[in-house]
Amino acid sequence: MESRKLELDRTKEGVKKYWDYGSKFYDTAPGFGGVEESQMWRKILSGAIGSSPKNVLDVGSGTGIIAMYLAELGHSVTAVDFSEGMMDVARKKALEKGADIRFMEMDVENLSFEDDTFDYITARYVLWTMSHPEKAVKEWARVVKPGGRIVIIDGKWVTKGLLPRISAFNYHIYRYIKYGKNPFTYDYKKEVNVSLPNPHGVNKEQVVEYVSKAGLVDIAVTDLKIIRDIQRKGLPWYLKYANDHPIFMVQGVAAKNR
Repeated sequence: MESRKLELDRTKEGVKKYWDYGSKFYDTAPGFGGVEESQMWRKILSGAIGSSPKNVLDVGSGTGIIAMYLAELGHSVTAVDFSEGMMDVARKKALEKGADIRFMEMDVENLSFEDDTFDYITARYVLWTMSHPEKAVKEWARVVKPGGRIVIIDGKWVTKGLLPRISAFNYHIYRYIKYGKNPFTYDYKKEVNVSLPNPHGVNKEQVVEYVSKAGLVDIAVTDLKIIRDIQRKGLPWYLKYANDHPIFMVQGVAAKNR
């Protein structure tokens, strides 16, 4: 894994610290990562990116879930994130599976790549945690080739309704008992929250606005409720609605005449 000393402001340091700790537990969320879900993610990504090999940058890669799927589909993958903890987990997983992925520690709002470097860019569950999401998408648009595509997957992380709230409470207790995760670390600290424009997720209209301002065209939105439906299968009743937040995919193409 390539690394360099990153200069991060106080907010980003807070975000990094949160995910460095969370890296120990990220892949333990109940209902995540089953065979059926993995197959569905591959199908979704294949539909968005195509079957021919592409040079893909996965920004905010975390524990490398999407990067791993992309590599399995035959793409050349570079995965970047500023959380050392998350990237350590991703690198170990890639070594275990024999996945050829280039890992780099990097602030995804300030990429060190040249213009027009990648065919595609993917970003799953990361835009909401950006200090400057509009700037981030413009930076991603800078490094994607004209005619290339940016694929953003995100959601709104607000728990509504009595049953989902009870289920979310049980979810945090479950992870504390089984894995030792502090149940009070499910949110950023207050000083970080107030510095982020979308600390509890983004809706699809907001993401469409970001990609539009970045100059992307042919924007398409896809609901990913099917992923949540798959994740609920097999879960006990007290956990079924713990992660029932709406998720979606927004795609846009970099203009050829920019």
